[in-house]
Amino acid sequence: MALNGFNLALAFTGMEEIWRRVYVKLGLTDREIGEHFAGPAFLSWNRMGNLRGWGGPLPKSWHRRSVNLQKRILRRMRLLGITPVLPAFAGHVPRAFSSPYILQPDDPIFNEVGSLFLHEYIREFGTNHVYNCDPFNEMVPSSGDLDYLRGIGRSIYGSITTTDPNGIWMLQGWMFLNDYKFWTKKRAEAFLTSIPIGKFLVLDLQAEILPQYKVLDSFFGQPFIWCMLHNFGGTLGLHGSSEFINNNIFEAREFENSTLVGVGITPEGINQNYVIYDLLMDMFWRKKPANLTEWYTYYARRRYGIENKHAQKAWKLLMQSVYNYTGHCRQFGMYTVVSHPRLNMETDNLWYNETDVYNAWTELLQASSEIPESNITETFLIDLVDVTRQAIQIKLNDLFIYINGTYVEGNLTILRQTTATFLELLDDLETILASSCKFLLGNWINSAKRIATTPLEQKIYERNARNQITLWGTNGEILDYANKQWSGLIKDYYKPRWQIFLSALSESLTTNTTLNQTQISDKIFYDVEEHFFYSDFNYPDSPIGDSIAISWSIKEKWEKYKRLQLN
Repeated sequence: MALNGFNLALAFTGMEEIWRRVYVKLGLTDREIGEHFAGPAFLSWNRMGNLRGWGGPLPKSWHRRSVNLQKRILRRMRLLGITPVLPAFAGHVPRAFSSPYILQPDDPIFNEVGSLFLHEYIREFGTNHVYNCDPFNEMVPSSGDLDYLRGIGRSIYGSITTTDPNGIWMLQGWMFLNDYKFWTKKRAEAFLTSIPIGKFLVLDLQAEILPQYKVLDSFFGQPFIWCMLHNFGGTLGLHGSSEFINNNIFEAREFENSTLVGVGITPEGINQNYVIYDLLMDMFWRKKPANLTEWYTYYARRRYGIENKHAQKAWKLLMQSVYNYTGHCRQFGMYTVVSHPRLNMETDNLWYNETDVYNAWTELLQASSEIPESNITETFLIDLVDVTRQAIQIKLNDLFIYINGTYVEGNLTILRQTTATFLELLDDLETILASSCKFLLGNWINSAKRIATTPLEQKIYERNARNQITLWGTNGEILDYANKQWSGLIKDYYKPRWQIFLSALSESLTTNTTLNQTQISDKIFYDVEEHFFYSDFNYPDSPIGDSIAISWSIKEKWEKYKRLQLN
């Protein structure tokens, strides 16, 4: 982070232990505190008041280790010149409070609780005077009255400055975008101007696609940071808005009466689409937009440490296709292959020519034939697996559309043939993903289990890890929100779901009966989704097979299949 120029970052580790101490002082029991904290995989949403308790309780060892870890994090951040942003009180409280869930700003104990927390946090970790607090993340205030909204702002800011008179409040601007019908210009202005100018620091989330500084007059004078919210849930799938990133930052700088003070990244998950993050971080240092064709050409050389015309051509093809999104969709990730199967579901929204992806795949494979084996880098192999995965994802999407039409037409023979092809392609996806350490379910689960100090903790952490990437709740409340195209998940989660669904389609045509989607979904839930959540199956965290050889094999097989289909 420091090498890329970041000088401000969230540092929330350890806050649950501080809250635990505060709640004990306020008279709450261990049980009342325990039922409030979510498990480790859901703490971000717990902290913003979006859920409570799910995935918990947090073990004592978690509290102890998180405090020690936070001290190490802060020591290193400060050493490297990165200002840590600490948490502040937004009003969200346990059920045991007399005003459960959220304290209103006019509640006499609001300031007391907020000040008590911040005092305890600063006493333990010190401060750099910047605090994050999001009272209305995907929640609408109970009143739209302008005085009420001003009061909330003043109360929260007051709970900060009572403890730290030099405190600055960092706020996610997501609420203005997500609940735009509530946050009219007058309401946003009342809230944002409720505290002195310069004491708010607003994060304009997803400004690369839907900037709010234009709608809200540069946040009415409060300084803001232009942010790229590239990913929701850490899902896989090649996408990005290179043109927007390349131009919109400079547009924000030149905006009339602009209060822009920085550029940042606010993803819900990294470790995917690395090129988009590298592009944005390069923009930090530029005074004008880059020539993207040149930039992508140089990127291929930088990423692989070698000059190769096929690798460069592959990246030019990706630049003009998957990385050239110019629409205004808020979220990607719910691709056909990782969606709960049903008829007439929304399929992948392709904004690009899929042939470009297939051709990029070919170019990377040709590059692998030219680059000496000793010069093949891990980054090259990761990209080859990812582009192979993307090509298979597209093929699966096309096949599902075909299957859907075939079922409607009632052609049982073609349906069975296409079903077999679909499932075979899922097997190929599993095989290519298993060849790279970056696409293994075992890494995710085993890393969660390794921090446990007892068998019970291990079980809690594994359940958290499994639930976040699948059901996301007891009954799939946010099903597949953080889906992952990983080896292990394809084999034991996504493929079994598709097998049940596709078998039901065939049975429906065979018996001439109406498809019962409710019955299918129930079977998928109990036999696959819930079963996977409670399973203790151990997944490998080491890759299997040669990524290049497997990718070649898959491509040659499906090219042959395509020729046979044409004949």
